[in-house]
Amino acid sequence: MRIISVAFNTSDLRRAETFYGELLGLPVHREDDGLLVRIGSSALVLHEGPTGPGRQHLAWTIPRRQLASAKLWLSSRVTLLRNAEGQDEFDMPATWNARSLYFADPDGNILELIVRRDIPDDRDHPFTAADIQNISEAGVPVADVATTADGIRAAFGIPAYGSGSASFQPLGTVHGMLILVAPGRSWFPTGEPSGTSRLEVAIEADRDGRFSPAPGIVLTSRRGTTL
Repeated sequence: MRIISVAFNTSDLRRAETFYGELLGLPVHREDDGLLVRIGSSALVLHEGPTGPGRQHLAWTIPRRQLASAKLWLSSRVTLLRNAEGQDEFDMPATWNARSLYFADPDGNILELIVRRDIPDDRDHPFTAADIQNISEAGVPVADVATTADGIRAAFGIPAYGSGSASFQPLGTVHGMLILVAPGRSWFPTGEPSGTSRLEVAIEADRDGRFSPAPGIVLTSRRGTTL
């Protein structure tokens, strides 16, 4: 599975353009009703509108040898998020074979740079925004995680990724995941609650499909070569 695009709302389109385009140095393009941010091979589309009741989550994959360089690059631009113990780098579950840094955008959405050691990309030059590979995780807040997971598997043919719980279930592959969470569940490593007023995610998976698990949330898939 791969994530083609993610769309949600921002409270201030100009502020978002400054953050993603000027501060992070990502390619941005104003469209009639929003802002398109190119994140590697994926796109983030932001529309001005209500952002409640919670926050969004996106993870961006970076080359597996660039975490230290990416940390220097990122920390010169934003404040890294820390847990209660003061840590600002985090190992994912052992089966994920990954390590992450977290930060927030101006709306409080929780963003993540993640190295996935199972993806063979050994670039090791000083990190820049051009080294971001893609959006590899999109949070999807839904009231019934288990039922939604069953519906997504049926609609798109994508598997569970590791174990889950009643309030948390990743679906997909190392190249792209939908992270199903119960609304209000905090996004790691913060106390920010998950939630959304609008979310559209387009993916490439085993089959074409469309699935709307909750009002304001639309997931679509086009058939392609998946990894």
